[in-house]
Amino acid sequence: MKKTLYKLSWSLLLLSSLTACKKQLELDPKQSVDVSVALTSREGVNAAITGVYSSLKSTTNYGRDLLAVSDALADNGFATQKSGRLLAENQNGTGAHFVLWQNNYYAIAQINQVLAAIPTLNVSPAVTTAERNSWEGQLYFLRALMYHDLARCYGYEPGMGVQGQDRGSVPIMLQTPATIQEALNTMPGRATADSVYRRIYADLDSANKRLATSNSGLPHIATKAAAQALYARVALYRRDWVNAARWCDSVLAVAANVNRLATTSSYVSSWTSQTNPESLFEVRFANQSENIGVNTSLQTTYTTLAERGRPSLTAGFGDLVAATPLLQALGFTGIAANGSGGTFTGRSDDVRNLLFESGTTGRGTARIECTKFIGKNGVANLDNVPVIRIPEVYLTRAEARLNNGDAAGALADLKVVKQARYANYTTTQQTADNALTANTGLPLVAPTPPATTTLYGQILHQRRLEFAFEGQRWFDFKRLGFTLPKATATLYTGYTDFKVLAPIPVRETDVNPNLVQNFGY
Repeated sequence: MKKTLYKLSWSLLLLSSLTACKKQLELDPKQSVDVSVALTSREGVNAAITGVYSSLKSTTNYGRDLLAVSDALADNGFATQKSGRLLAENQNGTGAHFVLWQNNYYAIAQINQVLAAIPTLNVSPAVTTAERNSWEGQLYFLRALMYHDLARCYGYEPGMGVQGQDRGSVPIMLQTPATIQEALNTMPGRATADSVYRRIYADLDSANKRLATSNSGLPHIATKAAAQALYARVALYRRDWVNAARWCDSVLAVAANVNRLATTSSYVSSWTSQTNPESLFEVRFANQSENIGVNTSLQTTYTTLAERGRPSLTAGFGDLVAATPLLQALGFTGIAANGSGGTFTGRSDDVRNLLFESGTTGRGTARIECTKFIGKNGVANLDNVPVIRIPEVYLTRAEARLNNGDAAGALADLKVVKQARYANYTTTQQTADNALTANTGLPLVAPTPPATTTLYGQILHQRRLEFAFEGQRWFDFKRLGFTLPKATATLYTGYTDFKVLAPIPVRETDVNPNLVQNFGY
């Protein structure tokens, strides 16, 4: 029986309602929802949706990897070897990559089951239109997010496939089989990148039509603004510049009175708030039972500190710290290689560098560490994780506007972000930036990124600074076909390196003849 269930691993992901199979999935208990029971009441549907949100908390997803592994693969992070974690990823070793396949497809299976059950839910009092719209809107948003994360980890973006290496994106599953036999007959192949992105668009259209404008200050629940912001991100990856700009316009109109850019004086405190006021959508870790712990949480991954400004207290490992190029870009001066020793002689007026400071010597040599995630309300290793913040919308619109031929509009959005992040962004500096409209950096000439002396280069530079240790850098270079300037000691050779894509789990390709492994693995 055990051998058979292992062979049906793909099928099991699609059969979450079969309790005999669920024991073989080895899922985190807080993600496990008995869907066959949950879908008989409105309370159960709410619990099932909560279970899908919980899947985002996995270490394979926003609990760590989509942020930390991404910056380890890129040129932002330096692996300290204090615990040995993330070293292989930082060196771009074969197979050292994202591993969210099983978690995401399990969540998608849950989503599909709930979506199928909602129209026939027979409860008293009857389900209202508002309830149904809220449930379905959240589920479509979550499925879109799950599919986009799968697509950007395991496949190329539309039109960006490497000749001879592109084997498609990821399988699309919109129904969950109800029986083992149905599952046996469901062995999908990989859809094209364009097909997956069209599916994500369709889900986001459905979410946008159904979701409410307000989340009552609770950004861990999907809203119209969150769906539109995700739509803008997905369009950016697809190089659909018109829709990227359009959805950014919509987000800024919808969220204008709720989510505003933090100022230079409030930026640091925005990262100590119960929820980040810039978050359009974030993953909430509500209580100690959801604490990922001292080995793999974002706090322990990024810093040895227990509290900001107290280098005498050691808590985490500080496995991934800022690499020299990032520290220089943030405006640090007088630093040793990769922040060794934790010392520096000065900082620029970029307030983002205030969330980087010397760690402790409790785990070895001190380094300059990121303190964006350092324990909510003083509870170690318990932080909400922003997925989309409002500055991303401005920088996405800047990039989209530039590619649409609106350099002036792109510059205006760039300035909005810089005014919120540089304490002394003077009129003289703004005037100097005006010259960027005459040096756009277009057309792009991959695999070489545009220089930071160009408008496009400045937009990407601000994305690097704004989202350092939030997992954007690797994907920005991947979606544009650029080669990252990695240290020569790594095993990364550029955009055509097969290791740009994550390997599909062998257990899946072994049992599904229609599922082709990524090139090189």
